[in-house]
This record gives sequence, structure tokens and C-alpha cells, in this order.
Amino acid sequence: MTNNQHHQKKNHSKMSYRTATGAPNPYARARKKRALVILGVFAAVAAVFLFQIVHAKVSQNSVNAKLAVESARYTKMKDENAQLKDKVKQMNDENYLEKLIRAKYFYTKKGETVYNLPNDAK
Repeated sequence: MTNNQHHQKKNHSKMSYRTATGAPNPYARARKKRALVILGVFAAVAAVFLFQIVHAKVSQNSVNAKLAVESARYTKMKDENAQLKDKVKQMNDENYLEKLIRAKYFYTKKGETVYNLPNDAK
């Protein structure tokens, strides 16, 4: 092998940037560096968007969980409100109110006597 062939083989093993004529290409290294910078910027932008998507998904799951809890609480409160409205209607009824006062407070009319029997305890 001649010295010139050995030198060409050595240069070929290193990534030499040469044109089709064999002359060194001064723009190839700059082009490669520019491509790497562009890819790096693209990767950074993609990472930011990926972070935003993951963050939004986690926030959405959190809000959905809170919504489910509050929805169940709302339903419970709505039922309780309906029961209280029914009680208010009953309290406006004089017959019901009279029965309630007689049973709870042992209220009697004039001339009545109340007897507590063992079966009444139930």
C-alpha cells in the first residue's frame, strides 16, 4: 500500500466532509450542526407540549373525581331538602300537629286522662 492510499484510507475512516469532486465541503459540518440544533429545539417544544398534555389530563381526572363527589353530595342534599319540605307541609296541617304534640308531649284535652300501658312503649 502506498503512502497516498494509506492517507486516503485514514481520511475516509474519519468522517470527512468532501464534495463529489473530493474537495473538502466546508458547509457540511455547519449543516449537520444546524440540523442538530433544529432537532433539539423541536424536541424541547415537543417535551413542553407533552408536559402540558399530561398535566391537563391529571387536572381533568382530579376535577372529574371532585365532580363525582359533589354530585353525590348534591343528590343527598336534594333528597334531604325534599324531606324537610314534606315535614314543613305536615307541620302546617293542624290534625298532624295535634297528633304529634299529643304523642310526643302527652298533651291532653280538657277532661282527658292519659294512661301509659306496657304495649304502648313499642
